[in-house]
Amino acid sequence: MRKQVLLKKGIAGLLSIGMLLGSVIPTAAQETSSQSAFETKLQEQMQETQMQSEELTSETESETVKTQSQETQTETSAQESEVISSEESSSASQVETSEVQTEQPTQTEIQSEPQTQETVQTSSEADSVEETQENETEYSTEEFTEEESTEEESTEEETTEEAELEGVEESFYANASLNADSKVYSGWKKDSSEIVTLPAGSYVYITSVVCVEEEPRWAHVIFDINEYCYEGYIPFEVLSVSYDANLMAADETQAFPADYQSALNALHQAHPNWVFKPVYVGDTFSYAVNQQVTTPARALISMSQNECFRSMLDRDYNWQTNTWKQWEPNWAGASEDTIRYYMDPRNFLNENDIFMFEALTYESYQTESVVEAALANEFMSNATVPGADYTYAWLFCWIGEKYNINPVALASRVRQEQGSGTSAMISGNYPGYEGLYNYFNIQATGSTRDQIIQNGLKEAQNGSTFMLPDGTTSSGAWDTPTKAIIGGALKFANLYILKNQNTLYAQKFDYDGKYNGKYWHQYMTNIMAPYSEGNQVRRSYSKSGQMENSFVFLIPVYDERPAASPKPTERKNQNNCLKSLTINDQQVITEFDKNQRDFYYYVGSETKYANVKAIAAASTSKISFTNVGTMSHEVEVCNITVTAENGDTAVYRLIVGRGVHIEEGFFHGFDVDSYRKRYPQLEHEFADDIASYYEHYLLIGKNSGWDGSKGDFTNSDIVYQGVDYSAVFNGAYYLEQYPDLKSAFKNNYAAALRHFVEHGMKEGRQASAEFNLNIYKNNYADLRKAYGSDNSKYYLHYMKYGKPEGRNAVTKVASTVYEEIDYSAVYNYEYYRAHNVDLARAYGDVSDKFLEHFVKYGMKEGRQASAEFNLDIYKNNYADLREAYGSNNSKYYLHYMKYGKTEGRNGLTSFTVYKGVDYAAVFDYEYYQKQYADLFNAFGDDSESYLWHFVEYGMAEGRRGNKQFNVYAYKNRYADLKKAFGNNLCSYYLHYIEYGKAEGRNGTD
Repeated sequence: MRKQVLLKKGIAGLLSIGMLLGSVIPTAAQETSSQSAFETKLQEQMQETQMQSEELTSETESETVKTQSQETQTETSAQESEVISSEESSSASQVETSEVQTEQPTQTEIQSEPQTQETVQTSSEADSVEETQENETEYSTEEFTEEESTEEESTEEETTEEAELEGVEESFYANASLNADSKVYSGWKKDSSEIVTLPAGSYVYITSVVCVEEEPRWAHVIFDINEYCYEGYIPFEVLSVSYDANLMAADETQAFPADYQSALNALHQAHPNWVFKPVYVGDTFSYAVNQQVTTPARALISMSQNECFRSMLDRDYNWQTNTWKQWEPNWAGASEDTIRYYMDPRNFLNENDIFMFEALTYESYQTESVVEAALANEFMSNATVPGADYTYAWLFCWIGEKYNINPVALASRVRQEQGSGTSAMISGNYPGYEGLYNYFNIQATGSTRDQIIQNGLKEAQNGSTFMLPDGTTSSGAWDTPTKAIIGGALKFANLYILKNQNTLYAQKFDYDGKYNGKYWHQYMTNIMAPYSEGNQVRRSYSKSGQMENSFVFLIPVYDERPAASPKPTERKNQNNCLKSLTINDQQVITEFDKNQRDFYYYVGSETKYANVKAIAAASTSKISFTNVGTMSHEVEVCNITVTAENGDTAVYRLIVGRGVHIEEGFFHGFDVDSYRKRYPQLEHEFADDIASYYEHYLLIGKNSGWDGSKGDFTNSDIVYQGVDYSAVFNGAYYLEQYPDLKSAFKNNYAAALRHFVEHGMKEGRQASAEFNLNIYKNNYADLRKAYGSDNSKYYLHYMKYGKPEGRNAVTKVASTVYEEIDYSAVYNYEYYRAHNVDLARAYGDVSDKFLEHFVKYGMKEGRQASAEFNLDIYKNNYADLREAYGSNNSKYYLHYMKYGKTEGRNGLTSFTVYKGVDYAAVFDYEYYQKQYADLFNAFGDDSESYLWHFVEYGMAEGRRGNKQFNVYAYKNRYADLKKAFGNNLCSYYLHYIEYGKAEGRNGTD
C-alpha cells in the first residue's frame, strides 16, 4: 500500500515526478544561466509581490472588521447557519494570484450540517496579513509567539528568528541531484523534524525555494524511495540543479503506475501545461467497487440506458414480472460491470473525459465566457438570474472567485441537476413551499417525485447564512434564486470540495476517508454523472479557447487493478424464466423461483390426456415444447425450452405422475441422454420413447442402483486416434457380448475400444446394439458391391455416411418400391406381415410377395400396412378427401403418399376418437379449428387439443363441431329429445352419435 502524502491545498495524493516535470516547468526554468540569473528572477518576483501586498493591506484592514463581526455572529448562531462567508476568502484569493507563495495559515472550520455539526476549512490569510503588517511577506500566526520574540532571548535565537522572518518561499520548478549526502526535513524552520537521509547522487524534483536576503537557502523537493513518493525540505547548497526542459523521460520511475502512463503521456504531448497528480487510494479496486455494489441505490443508472447497464440482482430486478425496481423515478440499480467501467479511472484518461478529475478550485481563466459555454443551449444561457440584474454566468464566477470554487463545475452541476429548468425545485411555486428554491437539489432524495421535491425544498426552507453580491448578509431560507445558488454552492463546497472530494469523480465515489470515511458520502447516485459533467466542462473550455491552461487533474490509483474494465456491451433481454405452467388448466407453479428447473405434478390414474400450457416471464421470450397429450406411461415428461430475447435458453422439465406420487426432487440430477447411453439394453428396448426411460428409473432403476447422472461420453471410451467410434461402439455392450474380452479388460472401455478397432471390426464383432454388420451388409447391395468381404469398411461407411443418411443397420430392410413407385409412407414389410396372418401363411418370408399383394389388393381392401398410416383415420380426419374419393380406398393411400405426408396431414391419430368414443358424426377438426379463433390462438395446430376441448367444453357450450350437425336445430326439431334432455346440450350430441344418425334423424340447419 502506498503512503499518502498531503500536498499543498490539502489534496491527498502522490505527484508523478516525470509527468509533473514535463508539464509545469515555467519558461524561466529553460534558461541555462548561472545562479545570478536565478537571483535576478527572484528579486523581480519579490518586488512585484511587495507592491501587490502594499495594495492589499488597506483593503484587508477594512475587510478584517467585517470578518471579525461575521465570526462573532458564527459563534452565536452556528447551530442555525450553514455557512458564514467572510471577505477573507476574497483577499486570500487575490494574494494567491501573486507569484510569491506564503505558508498556509491554520484554516478555521465553521460549517454545520443538519443533525451532526461538522467543520470545514476556510482561508484565513487575511488574519495573517493583519497580524504581520510590519513584514514584507505574510506569515501564519502559528509560526511565532510573543515569548519567542522577547528581548530576554539570546542573540543567536534572535538572529535565527530574524532569518526565518525574512525567508521567502516561492514556486520554482527544476530537476536536481544531490552532490552530497543530506538530511531531508519536514519544514525549513527550526524544530522541523528529520524525515530521511538521501545519499549523494539521488534525484529530486524542486517545486519551491526559500530565499533569505535573496539567497536560496532551502528547497522544497519531491522524490521517490522504493516506489513511494515523499516531500520535504533540503539545503539548497547540496543540490545540482538541471534546467533541461525535456523531462518526460528524465526519471525511470514514475509515481503513476505503468498502466496509466501511456494515456497520460499522450495527453502531456498534446497539452504540455496540464498537470497530473496521482492519488493513491490505499484500497483494492475490487474492494472499492464492492462498496458501490453491496449498498442498494448507491449507484444508479437511467432507465433510458440499455439494460446491459442495469443490475440483475434480485433486489434490483424482478425476474417474475421482468421489471426493474426504480429506486428513484426512472432510475434503476447499476450492474457491477457498469460500476467497474465508470469507476476505473484508466477508461477516462483522454481529452474528452479527463475533466472529471479536474481540481475544483478557482483559477483566473475560469471567466464568464467559459461559464457561458458550459450553460449553452440551456435555460441559464445568457439569462439573467430571476430577481437580479446579473446573469447566471456572472453569479457563478462571483461565487467561484470569492470562495475559491471552480465556477465551471458549479454551472455544470446545476445544469446536470436542473436540465431544462422546469423542475418544481426551482419554480418557486410548489404547494406548501412557495417562494423557495434549491438549484443544486441538495437533500433532494426519496422514492417518489413529491418526496424528492419536498425534501429538497425543506433544505431550502432551513437555508443558511452567507454574503450576497451587494455586500449584505443573508441569513435564513433560500427564498430567491440568487440565495439558492450561493447557499447551495457553499454547501456543495463545504460538504465536498473542502473535504477532499474536490473532483467530479471524488464527489461520486468518495475514495478519500480523511473527513468522513470512504465510499458513502457521495453527491450523486448517477453512476454516469462524473463522465457527463466532465464532458460538459471540457466542452465549455474548448468553446472558449481555454484548453491550454495549466489544469490540475487529481487521478485516483487503486491497488490490484484488473487488466481492464470494459464497457458493458448492449444486449437484448436475458430473462428466460417461466411465469406460469398449467396442466389441464391447473396451475403447477405455486411459488415463483427463478432457479427452479423441475416441476412435479400428480394426476389420477384415470387421466388419459394432459394439456400443458406455459407462459414466459418476459413477453419477448419464446417458448417451445411438445405437449404431453395422450398419457400412456406412469411417468410423462414435458421438456419446455424458454429462449430469451438475447438467445439465452433455459430448459424446464414438467414431470407428471399418473396414479403415482413422485417425490419432489426424485429426478434431480437425472440425465436421460446419459441413462440411455450408459445402458444400451434400455436404448435397444425403448428407442426414442423418452418417458419410458423416466418410468424405468422411477420404478426400477434408482432402487436398483442404476446410475442416472450425467456422464461424459466424448472421451477415450469412444475416441481412438482421433476418430469417434460411438456410432458402432459401446464399451459396456462390447464387453458384455464377449466374455473373453470381459475377462481380459474388466471394465476398461478404452482398452476394449482399442481391441475393437484393431481386431474386432475385421472379425465382424458387434460392439453396439445400434449396428449389426451382417444386417447392414445384406440390406444394401451397393455396399456389398463396393466392399465385398472387407468388414472394417462397412463399419467406417456407417460412421461417416450411413448413419447420417438414415441407413438401417439394426433390422432387415424389405423393399418398398413396386413398379418404380415407393410405398414406404404407407407400407412396412414387418408390420404388414405381422398383422396379416393369412398372408404370412401364404408367402412365408418372401417380402416381395407381401408388397405386391398390398399394391394389388391390400389398398383396395383397406388393409393397414404401416404403423404410420391408418386408412379409416385418414378418411375420418379430412372431409375434403371423403368428398373427393368417396369409397375408393386406394386413392386415400396414394394421396397420402404423394401429398398428405408432405402437407403434414395426420394419417395416424384420429381427430374424432376421444376416450373410446368416435365423435366423427358431430366433429371435424379442420372445421372446428377454423370456426373458433380463440381456440386457434390457444392450440395452434394441435389437433388432439381441439377434440379434447370440444368434448370437455365445446358440446356443453353448444359449439358447432362440423357443418353437418347443428345441436340447436336438432334439439328444436325433435320434441321427444327435447322432453328427455331439456337444456343438456351434450346429450343431444351423444344421442345423434349413438342413435340419431343411424335412425336417419336430421341434424343439419
